[in-house]
Amino acid sequence: MSTFASALYAVSVPTFDISLLAVVQVSLILVAVSAFALLFKPLLVGIARAMVLVVRPKLSREQRLARQQLREEQALKLRQQA
Repeated sequence: MSTFASALYAVSVPTFDISLLAVVQVSLILVAVSAFALLFKPLLVGIARAMVLVVRPKLSREQRLARQQLREEQALKLRQQA
């Protein structure tokens, strides 16, 4: 019975045909990419923020004040109606 169990185990275990050199290369690439991201993180964050500003620019001070006044007026109207 133990021979059958060990044979079944040997057949069921998946084997990967990966060389040690390929594993080392992938590991080194991952380390290099991580080091690059860590070293240039401020630059990458700045680029991402600039891209967001291109898509959705900030409102000017006057626009923000006008929006705030409009909201206050609407809130005042709602309070007067209630």
